[in-house]
Amino acid sequence: MDFSVIYQRMKFEAYEIPEEERSQLTDYLKSPRSAYRLESNAAILVFCYSSEPTSENVTLVRKFLAKDAVDYSRSAAVTGLYRVWKLGATADIDDLLSFLALSLDESRHDTSLAAIGCAFLLMHRLNDRRLSTTLMRLLEALHDEVRRENDFVVNLFIHACWSAYDNWAQRNGQRRTHFDTIEEALPVYRDRSKYLLESIN
Repeated sequence: MDFSVIYQRMKFEAYEIPEEERSQLTDYLKSPRSAYRLESNAAILVFCYSSEPTSENVTLVRKFLAKDAVDYSRSAAVTGLYRVWKLGATADIDDLLSFLALSLDESRHDTSLAAIGCAFLLMHRLNDRRLSTTLMRLLEALHDEVRRENDFVVNLFIHACWSAYDNWAQRNGQRRTHFDTIEEALPVYRDRSKYLLESIN
C-alpha cells in the first residue's frame, strides 16, 4: 500500500478508506518494523483521520511516540493524537509537555514542530495554563538560541511564532496569515504574551 497516496486522496478527494485497506493498514502499524520506517508517517495520519480514538487505537498510535521510533513517524503520532483526535486528558498534556521539553534535541526536530503546533492548539481549546507557561518559556529559549546564531533552532522559532499567531487568530476571529522568515516572526515574539493565556501576561 502507498500510504502517502491514500493520505493525499483523503485530503483532496474525500476518499474513504475501504475495510480491506483499513485491515492492511492496521496490520502494518501493528508490525514491529513500522516504528522504524519513514512511510509510517502517512500511515499514521491515514489511520487517525479514518478511525475513532478508541482505547485500542490510541494505544496503537502511542507506540510511535517511543524514544527509538523514527522522528518523522513520531511527529505524525503527535499530530494524530493531539490535532486529529484532540486528546486532552491530564496524562495527554503531561506527554505533550515532555515533548516540548525536548525541543532543542536535534534528533527530534519533526516531533518538536508537531508538538509546538499541537500545544498552542490545545492551550486555547482547553484553556490550559501549564501549556501556556511552558510555551512562553520555550519561545524565550528558542529566541535565546537564535541570538546565539544556533542555526538548528531558526526553523523551530519561526514555526513557534507562526503557531502562536495562527492559533490566536483562529481563536479570536482574526485574519490568518502564513510567514516563514525571522523578520516576520520577531514581531510576534516581541508581543508574545498577547498570544498566550492572560494569566501569565
